[in-house]
Amino acid sequence: MKKEVIGLVPVKGDSDRVEKKNLRPFCDTNLFELKLAQLRDAVGFADIVVSSENSQILDTAKNAGYTAHERDPRYATSHVSMSEVYSNIASEIEGEHIAWINVTNPLVEGFEYSKALQAYDALPTENDCLLSAYEFRSNIIWKNKPLNFPRSPWPRSQDLDPILILSFVINILKRKDLIAWGSCVGLKPYYHLCDTLTSWDIDDKNDFEFCELVYKQINQ
Repeated sequence: MKKEVIGLVPVKGDSDRVEKKNLRPFCDTNLFELKLAQLRDAVGFADIVVSSENSQILDTAKNAGYTAHERDPRYATSHVSMSEVYSNIASEIEGEHIAWINVTNPLVEGFEYSKALQAYDALPTENDCLLSAYEFRSNIIWKNKPLNFPRSPWPRSQDLDPILILSFVINILKRKDLIAWGSCVGLKPYYHLCDTLTSWDIDDKNDFEFCELVYKQINQ
């Protein structure tokens, strides 16, 4: 039986490091509206829910035909842990499976979400979640020791063991697990690999400007 997955898009009205990051102009749109457009091209979601404390965001979601979840403003601040945010939002919406989708990965095409849903639907029972990730190959030092390479003989960069980095393009799991864990990461994840550009997450102003430049080049 096909798993019914609810796409959950959490969107705060403001941001700590980039002012109003999700709503400020990004090329001819903004990160929030761009994500809605990308999700329109995705196939397989049972519903898309936008969670926010911001009335402008909620109204935009409703007008675009999506379900709006009015979030307690407390869970849109840096005063509560992300685990509390995960558990709170998941406990207030419906659905057996949730795909947590951030708006801060603007270089994603809709088909990437469709591929992730197909992969999750086909997961064996031993996997308890799907986590989007990308491979990072570089010489990593951890606690003053080489983590993924020997000191000698020196390896070629292409021969390094890759480090997996979670991209948060999309993470899918059972809603009850998201509530209980306060985390998208289970004990036996399946890693859904995307390329580096698709995975790029806007964390600061430099990320914002870089992604905006790449987006312009792709869509000019």
